[in-house]
Amino acid sequence: MTVQKLSISVPPEIVETIRAAAAEAGKPVSAWLAEAAVEKAHLATLHAKGRAAARELVTEYEDERGELPEVSRQRAREFLMEAGPLDDEPLRPNSAHDRLRHRRAPGF
Repeated sequence: MTVQKLSISVPPEIVETIRAAAAEAGKPVSAWLAEAAVEKAHLATLHAKGRAAARELVTEYEDERGELPEVSRQRAREFLMEAGPLDDEPLRPNSAHDRLRHRRAPGF
């Protein structure tokens, strides 16, 4: 596998934690950090997919039944934030253009 060298800066208080975790895993610090970065990138991708799915579900619901009441929207948002797929992004598309762009074609 080809690798590229990358220089990073970390707060001094985390250096020993990183070294200890790498040692416990029996890996060099650079390998441990590379694995951590891959895992973080994978989780970010899953997080983005979860946010997109939540937006799609809300849009689909509203297309079929009308606008979701604000109290229900807030409860769903709180649940999804606790579960992890949402951060502070709105569940509702920001504009009519966004709403049309997110609609699914009939029959799909």
